[in-house]
This record gives sequence, structure tokens and C-alpha cells, in this order.
Amino acid sequence: MARSPTQLAEALNARRATFKAFLTRRVGSAALAEDLLQDSLIKALRHADSVTEDERTTAWFYRILRNAVIDHYRSAASARRRDDALGTLVASLGEDIAEASGSWEKQLCGCLKSIAATLKPPQAELIRRVDLEGESVQAVAKALGLTANHASVLLHRGRKELRVRLERFCGACAQGACLDCDCAATAKTQ
Repeated sequence: MARSPTQLAEALNARRATFKAFLTRRVGSAALAEDLLQDSLIKALRHADSVTEDERTTAWFYRILRNAVIDHYRSAASARRRDDALGTLVASLGEDIAEASGSWEKQLCGCLKSIAATLKPPQAELIRRVDLEGESVQAVAKALGLTANHASVLLHRGRKELRVRLERFCGACAQGACLDCDCAATAKTQ
């Protein structure tokens, strides 16, 4: 005969400390073990009707716990690989993780600020604060409620789009000597 969820909950809660110790040994954190145990108990209660014999209940629940541990490590490894790949991408771009140097201002085209303002708001804000004002990517990301990796990607995309727009607006001078750029003066007279 199948067990009711209440009967199963009572049987599993009687061995709660043993289950938590089992999980803690495998994940190394009592808090994480408690989270996994709670999730596993909920999963077990959803499938209470699939357990019929008392002696099989414990073995069945240990299988749920082992699967929870495996899922936890798979998820953590997947997140780590994703973060490593993004970090490698950002590091390969080099320029996106370096803070702006003070000498950049001397090389800026006169129309840079007005063109940067036409970018998507997060990109424009990142370029203004990181490249023009010299703040760190991490500090700006925190202020904007973004992760540092996401901010780095947005900054890279913003810089790329800004280059395209500068070349389109300024023509040949944006590709070479921006010190001699007179686009801002030309744009004001047009």
C-alpha cells in the first residue's frame, strides 16, 4: 500500500539528522546541506505514492539525496565553466578590463561625448564613468546593479558601437588623428 505524504514526512523527519550529516559530508557546508535536504524532502513528498515498503523508504530517499548532490555539483561546474569562458573572453579583449588612463582625454575626438550619449543607456553610462571619468568597472557595475562580467561585456559592446558611430560621423579623422578632429565645430555650424 502506498504511503500518504504525512506518513512519509514523519518517517523521513525521524532520520533528518542522519540525512543532513550525509549531505554535509558530501557538500562540506551545513547550510548548503540543509537547503539540499529541504529540496529533497519536497521532491520526496511529491512522489510519496511511489514508495510502498517501509524498509525501502530510506534507500529510496538516499537515492534522492545522492541525485541532489550530483545535481548541485553539475550546476556549480556548469556555472564555473560559463564564468570562466566569459572571463577568458573579457581578458582576451584586454582593453575592456583596464581602467581608463588619464592620457586618453588628450586623444579624444571633440564629438565623443555627444555620440557616446546616443548609445544604449547602460553602455553610455559605463563608457562615461569608466573611460572618461576613470572609475573601475567593478565599482560602476555595483552602482548600476550589474555583475562585473556583465558590465565588462556591455562596456565592450558599447566601445565597439561607439567606434562604428564615430567612424560614420567623423569620417577619416576618427580613424587617425582625433587630436585634430574638427567634427564638433563642423557639426555646430551645420
